[in-house]
Amino acid sequence: MHSWKKKLVVSQLALACTLAITSQANATTYNTFGYHDDADTAFSWSDWENADNLNYITYNGYIYNNTTDGAYDQTFNGDVVNGVISTYYLNNDYADNTANTLNIYNSTIHGMITSELVYDHDKYGWTNGTDVDYRWNDGDTFNLNIADSTIDDDYEYFYFTDSYLDADGKRTSEDMRTADYAYLGTAVTLDVESNINITDNSRVAGITLSQGNTYNGDYATGGDSAYAHTWDNTITVDNSTVTSGAFTPLEGSGWYGNSEEPSDYSGNAVYDATTGTWYHNPNDTALSFSDDPDSYYSMKNNVTFTNGSTLMGDVVFTSNFNNADDANADSNGDGVISASDGFSPIGYDTNNDGVEDTNGGWSHDNDNVDELNLKLDNGSKWVGDAYFSYEYIAPADMYDLEDGTNSLEPSSTVDKWGNVVDDKTFQSGIFTVALDNGSEWDTVNTSNVDTLTVN
Repeated sequence: MHSWKKKLVVSQLALACTLAITSQANATTYNTFGYHDDADTAFSWSDWENADNLNYITYNGYIYNNTTDGAYDQTFNGDVVNGVISTYYLNNDYADNTANTLNIYNSTIHGMITSELVYDHDKYGWTNGTDVDYRWNDGDTFNLNIADSTIDDDYEYFYFTDSYLDADGKRTSEDMRTADYAYLGTAVTLDVESNINITDNSRVAGITLSQGNTYNGDYATGGDSAYAHTWDNTITVDNSTVTSGAFTPLEGSGWYGNSEEPSDYSGNAVYDATTGTWYHNPNDTALSFSDDPDSYYSMKNNVTFTNGSTLMGDVVFTSNFNNADDANADSNGDGVISASDGFSPIGYDTNNDGVEDTNGGWSHDNDNVDELNLKLDNGSKWVGDAYFSYEYIAPADMYDLEDGTNSLEPSSTVDKWGNVVDDKTFQSGIFTVALDNGSEWDTVNTSNVDTLTVN
């Protein structure tokens, strides 16, 4: 079971894994982190990742689609999990849509779910040595079903006691804690295409979705939209609540003995004394979506809150043009600088006449644009702000767009002499909000979206 890589620690709890699988069917409590203590020698932070050392921290939280791998199965029902659950191996198992599902029913996850390898804040981590598929398979969507459950994002540290003999040979012990795990993200932090269903009065402290690896040598990187691929996420929240999560530990300070919780939404922006500006408080994030600026493919996010659901916290959407930074270089390695190298904000001169004639990317404008469509329906409520970061070009830099502009720019657009001439732009992303059937949005600070509709 021990397959060591640099700065990676294989979990050594084969027996504990087997016991965990056996007991999972009986609804019990699981701790994803453990500590192997040699009672005679002292634990050292300088070499705790060394498997041959006598004192080491263990991790047992990976999900597989075959429990004979020595891990949890794919359904928790009536259970309590303390720590971090990872679907890394489940999501990268070489098989499209093969049981790529995790179910959380009537359970409490005191911590979080991530699709990444589990690391602590010092970048030490664990793997089991299993080979994984590093190619993106568009449509191999991870399904996360959460019903009548809580994921609180409140597992900040793993605490343990180290016993050893001191210099005089006397038995002693020392209480310790790991580096902070709050930095790994909110309650649900995924970098795979995801379909998330939250139902039956569940409560989740933050969802963070990022565009992960999109490499596949069989996929086109631009040109005819008939060959385009998109990164798709869907979130449905029914009679449930999504609150803010926490990106930093919160237990180090408090008020009359009470520290802040990840689900506590402050609505306060953070002041940067160096720049003299206010910016978003990351610990107020309830939903976060961010595309990969180096990807050739757009990110489409569709979110629905329905049947009296609540969204308590900020929604953050970060968009970039597809591979724009390398768009005017041979970034796909075919030996030719062409429109297939990404969407270029400054344009391509494809016929070498000294005049740009296309922005490149995909032939249909929509395939070059990220989306976040957020709908609140049937008396649902959102308290928080919309933070939207995007790239855009003015009409003077649009060459062969099908539909031309797709939004308006508050700061207006200018011509080549710097004069204000318009407010229309073509953005890398579009953020829409719809309030249907008695739903409401209570903004706290300044928000920025492209379209707000009230039905």
